[in-house]
Amino acid sequence: MVNRSAGQDRDESSGFVGKCFSLGRGLLKNSALALVASAAVVSGASAETLLMPSRDARTTAPVVVWGVHTQPLGTTCALDFGDLSPPQNCTGVDPSYVAYSHTYANQGTYTVRLTVGLETTTTTIQVFNPALLIGGVTGDNNRSLGINMAIQDGLRFLWTEQVDRQSNWPASTTTSWNNSGFDYADTSLVVLAFENQGYKITANVAPTGIFEKYIVRRGLNFVLSSLGEVTLGITPGGNNPCVGVPAATFSDCVGFAPPQDTGYTTAVAILGLAGSGALAQVNNEVAGPTNGKTYGEILQRMVNALAWGQNDAGGTGRGGWDYNFNNEFRADGSTIGWDVLALLDASAAGVVVPTWVVDEFKQLINTGGILNDDGSFDYTADGSSAGYSNPGPQKAGIGLQALFLMGETSGARVNAVRANISSWWNGSVGGIGPNDWGCFMPVAPFYPDDSNKGCAYSMFNNFKGLKLQNIVTLPNVTRPAGPGTQPAGDWYADYQDFLVTTQVSPTSTGGGNWLMGFSCCSNGNALTTAIAELILSPVALVAPDPVLFSTVGLSPLTATNPVGTSHTVTAFAQAANNAPVPGVTITFRVLSGPNAGKNGTGTTGADGKTSFTYTDTAGPGTDTIQAFIGTTLSSNQVLKIWGIACDVNNDGVVSPADLRQLRTRLNTVSTGPTDPYDPNRDGIVNVADMRYCQLRQTATTP
Repeated sequence: MVNRSAGQDRDESSGFVGKCFSLGRGLLKNSALALVASAAVVSGASAETLLMPSRDARTTAPVVVWGVHTQPLGTTCALDFGDLSPPQNCTGVDPSYVAYSHTYANQGTYTVRLTVGLETTTTTIQVFNPALLIGGVTGDNNRSLGINMAIQDGLRFLWTEQVDRQSNWPASTTTSWNNSGFDYADTSLVVLAFENQGYKITANVAPTGIFEKYIVRRGLNFVLSSLGEVTLGITPGGNNPCVGVPAATFSDCVGFAPPQDTGYTTAVAILGLAGSGALAQVNNEVAGPTNGKTYGEILQRMVNALAWGQNDAGGTGRGGWDYNFNNEFRADGSTIGWDVLALLDASAAGVVVPTWVVDEFKQLINTGGILNDDGSFDYTADGSSAGYSNPGPQKAGIGLQALFLMGETSGARVNAVRANISSWWNGSVGGIGPNDWGCFMPVAPFYPDDSNKGCAYSMFNNFKGLKLQNIVTLPNVTRPAGPGTQPAGDWYADYQDFLVTTQVSPTSTGGGNWLMGFSCCSNGNALTTAIAELILSPVALVAPDPVLFSTVGLSPLTATNPVGTSHTVTAFAQAANNAPVPGVTITFRVLSGPNAGKNGTGTTGADGKTSFTYTDTAGPGTDTIQAFIGTTLSSNQVLKIWGIACDVNNDGVVSPADLRQLRTRLNTVSTGPTDPYDPNRDGIVNVADMRYCQLRQTATTP
């Protein structure tokens, strides 16, 4: 028997609450919140036992504890919750979802154990008493905890919704979801939801985490299995779509696309691959034209096919896309929304988008009349920015995404779309322009309207557009300021609160979904839950490379400023090939030092960067600063020294008194990077530091 333990069964130490801190509009960050999949414990190729990733809970409500195993049905099974309550007998329970609701009475970190036959694996649950959190039940920590739990329960629900989960467990190399009739599109969105929460595969390394192995890997395989070859050629407008692929001649250039409604299904299928962060991964599990090719090449060929399918022939629809490739002279608003998002995601992942695609698209936005003067977005391009072709609040956010693709991040058109979205925020009537399109709720109205908050399609478009354009507040959002750093009118905090409140039965083994509408033709719990998960994610496009962010994500590494002045640090979100990733919400926090606890939040622009400035209000010393993306990505730590280099006595000047004091430490080892006696930071206090400070004297009096 192999037994991997995560530590003590229970930790109720007095320092527990001190380990917890708020990340503003980001998610709660502490050791138990790191969304790291539990390691499998396997003794033999045919046996595997896995538990859910580490998660959070409250003392005031049940939490679903779950896992899986690959032993034959009927193998002895026990689930120990780690709180001294009797283990749950799970013998005979479906091995693809062993789940129970359990309530923890006390705050602490609990080690859960799933034992099946001779196999045992563990994970941890960090349980919080809301009343003991900083700020109490109404504070930012408790709010962030609720967001984390909603994300975790939503991902669990998506696990349960896999098509033929039980019959495909565990041997199948693919998995899928299907609410729309286009299962590869739905699957790509679900996979992206997991990827953007930090569950990714590593290129050409066998995944071991439960989500990485059985959701992301198998879901991407399913998307790949749907792709066929598309022979590409010079477009009607004379453009060449074949870029970034190893084609010896133009005749060798082919693209990849799904079999039907290629104008938009190709775009949606792109999203999961773009978010994988594993473009060097070679497909060796799915037969067909993509077999033996890297994800990067497959993604590039899909983007090339999308470029080839753009209407560049003429007419009012020039520069847009329709349901199928090369449907010349027509541009469909909904299809365009997915295509713009696919191009942005692929570009953020480092794939080449032919330059002429954006030039053609500018013609549609500038002359096709699909983006109206009042900020609404038409169903079909009609050649008039003052006219209407079935617009509605469901598509307004596409306008912001489109303008961002064109490089337009300010001005009259951005302001018009912002105003349009704001006007519809609290209802389906009374907004700017007509509302000619609905989300067609599958059940009796569950929300105040199915045009905006109750429409996953609307809010997905709004979320992407507002985040990319770095718009934080909307006039019609009535949410007051707080807790924490949320300003009044913060649309994102408002919608996060809405999603947490309206999640269906998150404490039950079958719940955790969202009952929202989507469109006339596509509705379903897996689809809307995937969208809710993507909105709750801290990234608008794709999650940045974790290695780069953890090593060079924050700068400058060190800086020294006079006491009482301001300091700015800059976070940089980038893909593995250094392409900037826009639309990422980054939270900054001063971890330690005189200004410990100060924090701020920003969203990366087109350059992948956002900054945080704060003022020293606590006197001399050294601050340690770090940036965070959600609960899974942490930057390198940087230092801010408040005081003047060589001013070892902190009197505001460098004088002979400092040199005399420094001399007492000569030929000793520095105590660390913040040692004031080692101003040149070479690790040793020696004569070089004396010379360094002699040249920097600002006063001559002793």
